[in-house]
Amino acid sequence: MRRSIRASRSLARPYRDLVWLAYLTLPPAIGEERRLVLAHRLAAAVLARHSARDQLALRRALLRGALHRLILPWSGRLARMEAVPAVTRGADVAFTEELNALRPAARAAYALLRLEGRPEAEVRAILDGARVPNPRAALDAVADLEARFGEGAATMFRPATDPTLARCYARPLDRRVRIGVPVVALSCVLTAAALLPLLGDTPRAAEAARPPAGPRAVSAPPGAWRAGTDLDLATWEARGSLTGDRALITRALRAWGRDDGQILYAGRLDGTTVVLIRHGEQVARYTETGGPGALTAFPAPRAKPDGASPLKLVTTAQGSRYLLPPWVREVSAAPLTGATPSWRRVGAQDGVTAPVKALRGKTCWQGPVLRLRAPEIAHGMPYTMLDFGRLSLANAYYQPPPPAEINRYGPHELDTLPGGFTVWKALACAVELPQGELEAATAWEFWSGGLPEGARGRWVCLRTTEATGGSTVRGVLFSTAGGRTSATPTGTRANSWDCSRLRRDVVSGVWWRAPSGKGYYVAAGSRRVVQITMDGRAVGGTYAVSRKRKPALAAVNELGEKVEVLR
Repeated sequence: MRRSIRASRSLARPYRDLVWLAYLTLPPAIGEERRLVLAHRLAAAVLARHSARDQLALRRALLRGALHRLILPWSGRLARMEAVPAVTRGADVAFTEELNALRPAARAAYALLRLEGRPEAEVRAILDGARVPNPRAALDAVADLEARFGEGAATMFRPATDPTLARCYARPLDRRVRIGVPVVALSCVLTAAALLPLLGDTPRAAEAARPPAGPRAVSAPPGAWRAGTDLDLATWEARGSLTGDRALITRALRAWGRDDGQILYAGRLDGTTVVLIRHGEQVARYTETGGPGALTAFPAPRAKPDGASPLKLVTTAQGSRYLLPPWVREVSAAPLTGATPSWRRVGAQDGVTAPVKALRGKTCWQGPVLRLRAPEIAHGMPYTMLDFGRLSLANAYYQPPPPAEINRYGPHELDTLPGGFTVWKALACAVELPQGELEAATAWEFWSGGLPEGARGRWVCLRTTEATGGSTVRGVLFSTAGGRTSATPTGTRANSWDCSRLRRDVVSGVWWRAPSGKGYYVAAGSRRVVQITMDGRAVGGTYAVSRKRKPALAAVNELGEKVEVLR
């Protein structure tokens, strides 16, 4: 039965809210017009299939479509009209750009929290029902965004464009004129209800937009990454000798339970047939070695302007092979051994590296570390990435202790400063391998100096950021005496700004045993810490010691602000 939004006030409000939710969730990289059209189609299709009385079910269904939908290439050349969202708040463009840079699940959380005013518990339930892997991380990302814009951002700032209001432009009919130039501005503003007949407001229209039955795959054209500034996986062309093997691709998609996906790689390496497929925010690796195929899905690495991660294709006794971003032109590798890196050039063919040895000790992980260079991207400087044994690699950084300066843009690449490899080599034996896909890992050495009984100490805050948006920080005290170095864990915290450019002050304390066997409680803080107190008594600036096993520890920085203790 055909239902019109214009003829039903009961559908008008949920429709507008659903358009907002879909629009913010869909990727900005597909273009404003396509994003607008798909947002209206998703909202219309959901209202056509579900009761408008169940608001939470409507949003769960819409997000399942928006977050997990494969968006096929589209030029818009057959459309007679161009519709783009109206800019209604020019002063909020900066906020809009920051919002668009968040992951889709976080943008959806923002729409539910701030545009609809739903409580956090309800938003978590909606995201969970939409199969979002980590709803808490999405909510934290919204909080981080608003914190960057100061108090009141939750109510003061809104996206600069409104997808429920659109401006229309005619497209030229003469094919000799470049398609897409708005030669006639119609000066019309369409509301969401007026756009609906153009975008499909019936179940039949929604079904017509569905992909045909049976698994199918798409691939980005060669050089697609040069066409825009969003260097994400959607711009990676398909590589490998088996990308045309439809039977293989179908087996991979069926093993994943998907009807469609983007082929990143399909080929045979070291006796294994490997297929990499992307769908939304996930990447699946399908392998066949003579028997039944095996498939593992991973969170897709986030798009970054330069330091994009390779994807691991296969690991054998000879080492790991990686699929490189199409803009990477040079790769070197080094193990986490020695005080300085020993780089070895790694060959690559059709974007696939030669095997890179993965070293594993009895208790230590030793990389490898990859150094990649993409001369055509941004500054063209090399960047370093650590292999933690997952599908993608983590950008590896190092921040040395005072008196070294802190880079306002964030920590340094692992290999650019002396001491970075030494710290990471020590961390490899002191910290267990992180779980899940990691986006970045930073060794923030916030203090170094003398410990009781002539020992020397280096205090490191290890920060790891997950591909799904969460983070973990771990404190580790390395103490050296008599030529021997030992590591003592000194606390951990999840989902915070600690040891990042957003929160540079850190304090940690631990009960430490000296070479003589005596125990001391030692505490240290980063460079801006000016006072450490134990049991309410000031005992030091950036370093303090006590014989009491568990004193109450507190600290303030040079601005008089309380510094959270990493416990």
